[in-house]
Amino acid sequence: MISVDFVKEKIKKITSKEVIYYIFPVFLIAILYYSFLPLNQVYIGEWHDIFANSLYYTLVDNHYLATWNNLWSGGFPLTANPHSDKYYVFSFPFYLIFQNLTIVNFILLFHLLIAYFAFFKLGSLITKNYNALLIFSIFFAFSGALLARICVGHHLLLYGLVWIPLLYYFFFKIVVFDECTILNSVFLSIVSALIYFTGNVYHFILAYLIIFVFFLYYAINGKISRKILYLLVLSVFLTTLLISMKGIPDLGVSGSIIRIDPIDPLEGGGSIENDLSSFITGTRIDTLWGQWESGVMIGIIPFLLMIIALVYGRKDITIPSFIAILLSFIWAAGGKTVLFFLHFFPIVSSFRNPGRIFGALLPIVLFLALYGTVLVYEKYRKGDDFAVSSDQKRLVIIGLALLIVVKLLELPFQEMITADAALSVLLTGAFVALLYFQKGSMKNILIFFIAALLINCISIIQLHSFPQNELLVKLVLVGILFAGFCFFIMKNRQNDRNIQIFCGILLAGLFLMFMGNLGSGYVTVYSPQLEKSLAPKIIEEISKRPSDNAQLWVFETGWPIKHMEFTYWDVISGIHPMTLYTAYFLKTTPQLSYGIGNDTYFSADYIIDTQYLENGNQNIPEYTFKVGNISVYKPEHVLPNIFFIRDNQVYPLAIEKFSPDEVIASGELLQGDIVILKGAYYPGWKANGADAESIGNMIGTKLPSGTKRVRFYFDPLDYKIGAFLSGCGIIFVIALIIKRREIETYLSKLSEPIASYNTKKKKKDRFN
Repeated sequence: MISVDFVKEKIKKITSKEVIYYIFPVFLIAILYYSFLPLNQVYIGEWHDIFANSLYYTLVDNHYLATWNNLWSGGFPLTANPHSDKYYVFSFPFYLIFQNLTIVNFILLFHLLIAYFAFFKLGSLITKNYNALLIFSIFFAFSGALLARICVGHHLLLYGLVWIPLLYYFFFKIVVFDECTILNSVFLSIVSALIYFTGNVYHFILAYLIIFVFFLYYAINGKISRKILYLLVLSVFLTTLLISMKGIPDLGVSGSIIRIDPIDPLEGGGSIENDLSSFITGTRIDTLWGQWESGVMIGIIPFLLMIIALVYGRKDITIPSFIAILLSFIWAAGGKTVLFFLHFFPIVSSFRNPGRIFGALLPIVLFLALYGTVLVYEKYRKGDDFAVSSDQKRLVIIGLALLIVVKLLELPFQEMITADAALSVLLTGAFVALLYFQKGSMKNILIFFIAALLINCISIIQLHSFPQNELLVKLVLVGILFAGFCFFIMKNRQNDRNIQIFCGILLAGLFLMFMGNLGSGYVTVYSPQLEKSLAPKIIEEISKRPSDNAQLWVFETGWPIKHMEFTYWDVISGIHPMTLYTAYFLKTTPQLSYGIGNDTYFSADYIIDTQYLENGNQNIPEYTFKVGNISVYKPEHVLPNIFFIRDNQVYPLAIEKFSPDEVIASGELLQGDIVILKGAYYPGWKANGADAESIGNMIGTKLPSGTKRVRFYFDPLDYKIGAFLSGCGIIFVIALIIKRREIETYLSKLSEPIASYNTKKKKKDRFN
């Protein structure tokens, strides 16, 4: 147990000067997002996607522990959805506590803080200097790659992205820095599980693809000892156990769902020059997907510092990093490379938007940029110029040759090069030439940085426009905050003038990043104006009309994404919307109408002509009543929530209990009667203890004998197996932590040391 005295001692060690590094990101968040503070249905981020990904799990008729959702697109298993954060401890519990979807605003901003401190931890592998760590942690947390996800409402992707630096941190601790401890292996597993539980399967896989590059490089070079291998295998095993509660049902549902928009994994690729511009100017790599899918926007300064690290850094860090960058560029090309077949490998074949890999790559790029910053100071402290040795020249030539090969593979698909892409290539190439031809004096480096910064500034203003009005005020406040931090550095550090200029360039690069992101409109507050919707009035009118159904179903004719406010009001009113904006729905979603006997029965109790709001026409042949010229039709024959069919006639049953995953009804039922629960069929539904079957896509059973009572309940086996394995994983983690000393002693006897690393050598801080 951690004692109170231990905690107090740790707090005492945090000096007043150090506090600024912990609260600085809070000031930035307050500046950028003060506009959202009125919490009356105001959202940070595009609200349609937020509703589609969160409404599903937050307003399920107050049955938060249910395993089935009977309010969503015909019904859907709550236990199985690849894109859900139901088991993510830093989002879903907040919904349960506050029971207000607006809490997503605080969750999003909290994750920006997680991103900041996660990269702070990753960067600590390179330096302990808080000034450098603060600067590059801000580069990560407030990059276009993250702010764009908030802006467009892709909060599940954001949740996963912010943890990736910690994933790399624990992997590097074990493999690169040879700190082979049980705790590092356990924490690697926990972080992996957290990323998976966010529902961000994309970056879970893509981040591990980058990790695999590093692992393969070290394995080929004989730098993976048995101890390292055992700990990595242990981490994979633990991760598999921990995520089983979600992973096994996710795999089970994969064959039963339909994507609302078909996926072509090759669509939206870009060329190398576009990849460079996505980092330097924040532009997207293709013309299909929006800027938020591939525009990273960190500016030219981190990119140049990354090049310094690649040329002058430790080979065991820089070579696999460069290979990871190459692989990311190949992946981002999508179908615009001869190597397009990579996108058809198992699992990743269901991925779209090839540019999303840059989210997984970004921490590596900034890690190298921080490394480059350390090298700049180290060179200056020793009075050395950036001379390139023959070995370094050879590696530069090899690196350029590999880039050329990758480019040649893209040439059959080459498109017109844009001005920002050409500029990015010229700046990058010129800097590499400056170093290669031995012109890398400190003075020349600083001059090049300043010139590149000015050119980058002009290009960003032209591409994204200069922030106006309220955004301009925010930019000025950010600038004042950076200026104050610069003064803080100068006051507390007696550095040489060149180093002070260099620090100023870093802060100017940060300011440029904020200018580009504000100019791109990434910091925006959205209001769905739910109170202006006609949905509440329509629901009020519907509620006045008698119905024997415990739950009403409605079919809305309009394009669901344009009428998400109807979905919101339907769900919170306990009404089941048959059409809505969602990524996936079951193949067995019930039809709108069924022919039974001589009659046509509708699944929906009401058909609402929301399409009128799009075209101004009467889009249904007849109507029962109108609200604001929106026609509402009540069919003559509507399927009850639970009913039986006898002699091609529909008979309702009396409902005794109606909940999302359990419905009990009674009636005079005979052998051979077909009893049906209105809802999408999915394996796991039971009827009186036996497996239900799909009848007209709905949940049904043919009674083997007469009965007066029937009980349908959802009891998925894959969820129980997954929950059991996840429980075993938690127990295993606790046992490993308790017995870690004994296990590490045992592993040390089995493992051979890594000769290429001197783990006892004290790593000094090389950035002042």
